Amino acid sequence: RLDPMLRRREPDDKEQPGGPAAPASPAKPHSDVGNYVLLTVLYTLQGVPMGLSASIPFILQEKTTDYNKQAVFSMVSWPFSLKLLWAPVVDAVFFRRIGRRKTWLVPCQLLIAITLYWGSTWITAALDNPSGPDIWAITYLFGTLYAMCATQDIAVDGWALTMLQRANVDKASICNSVGQNLGFYTSYIFFLLLSDADTCNTYLRSNPSPEPVLDLAGFMYLFAVVFLLTTVMVVLFKREKASPEDADAEGVREAYAKLWRVCRLPAVRALAGILLTVRFGFGVDGVASLKLQEYGLSKETMATIGTLMFPVYLAVPTLIGRFSKTHPLVTFVRCYPVRLAIGVVLVLTVLWFSVQHQSELPSSPPKLAIAFVIVVSAAGVLVSSAMFTSQMQFYCTLSDPAIGGSYMTLLNTITNLGGSWPSSLCLKLVGLLEQCTPIPGESTCVRPRDGFFPVALLCLLSGVVWMYFFLPVLHTLRELPLSMWRVSVELGAKPSQHAPNPERVLVRAAMRSAPWFVVLFTSFFALCVYWT
Repeated sequence: RLDPMLRRREPDDKEQPGGPAAPASPAKPHSDVGNYVLLTVLYTLQGVPMGLSASIPFILQEKTTDYNKQAVFSMVSWPFSLKLLWAPVVDAVFFRRIGRRKTWLVPCQLLIAITLYWGSTWITAALDNPSGPDIWAITYLFGTLYAMCATQDIAVDGWALTMLQRANVDKASICNSVGQNLGFYTSYIFFLLLSDADTCNTYLRSNPSPEPVLDLAGFMYLFAVVFLLTTVMVVLFKREKASPEDADAEGVREAYAKLWRVCRLPAVRALAGILLTVRFGFGVDGVASLKLQEYGLSKETMATIGTLMFPVYLAVPTLIGRFSKTHPLVTFVRCYPVRLAIGVVLVLTVLWFSVQHQSELPSSPPKLAIAFVIVVSAAGVLVSSAMFTSQMQFYCTLSDPAIGGSYMTLLNTITNLGGSWPSSLCLKLVGLLEQCTPIPGESTCVRPRDGFFPVALLCLLSGVVWMYFFLPVLHTLRELPLSMWRVSVELGAKPSQHAPNPERVLVRAAMRSAPWFVVLFTSFFALCVYWT
């Protein structure tokens, strides 16, 4: 009712003491520019150790072709998949004088800087060990970095909610996406390019040199300094604002109790069963990239392909998000068979490179073959990004406001875990089938057979069986009333009497598919016994 009077005032009129209060002005889009920059920098630093971890398998592939060691190293990303186990502690335990988020952010980044510096002093010797790379020491190093990055991620995600003005909080996801991708690709792609002497001589030097511009130890030392300087600047120049939520922060016990209440929901348990098994059909993708390198595609070429995929990663969520918002999980269901088909093409591509590698043709793959790998990679990234965006939109529609961020964190943790174990298992199965015997003084080993193709066949056929029996379960979950995803009864209507029990639907699908999976895995292990 005051709007007409306010519009009639002159711009320089001032409110007299005791008069009506002026309405609060909305947040300006540019009022949080400095906070946007800080969040992007923090998320970028978070992506650096992850990108380095992604480049290590390609370096290991040059040192040894033993896939058992690759399987061990693949476990370094598991801390990020299990961060829900200690997320309530990070959220509930803090020093008010320091700040709720800086209590964890500052020590984590200092520890990351110290670990990077310490690792730079011995990582080269561990990789160049005459008896083979010291895989357990390297795994412990990067697993520790991943655990600290996961803790830093929890703190930064929480700080973004209070650092930004309420009208700009939705921009935090953009800072997260841009920052993590920038840090990941900086330490993954550019490191692989700068660590190759031939690439440096071709594009960066006028006088050729046998040494690269930057090796792994130098890269780790550089970012140890960057982490240290950034942390010091955050401590000195960025003050954490106190928020009302800090005074009402729940205890650790209450936080875990909320998560347990979510886990008891039948709909959530059925969704967890789907998320933990849905990606086994794609588990061989990580092995395929290593096999392509083994059969002649250099790690620098793989890094270049990754660079070309970066725009796809950024563009797809924006294009797919609008459709997925109104049709949650429809995109995921439609893309699943396409993703399996791309997996078949990728396995056939590896087969072609394998045949060429065993022949007497030139070792360097033709440009047409590289172009085909780029097309297949782009198609895989496009479909995978569309499926991931559809998942995230579905999570947003069903998350219980009474639980807060714990609901989304739980679903994201299950999603990450469902994507981590298939890759580790496939690498281990390939290593067991190949029975690699190291050759003293060489980076290769004697293998009586190639274990990639039986494992790839097992994954793809399992994916087809999963699609036939379990995709209908996703349709059931998508059509459930919102009240079946709610912990608090008062937030939604009581579940409909006609709504199916999602756990029973999942169990029926599992029982119908069990004979097919038994046949597949029995045949696979019979082959393993016959070969070994």
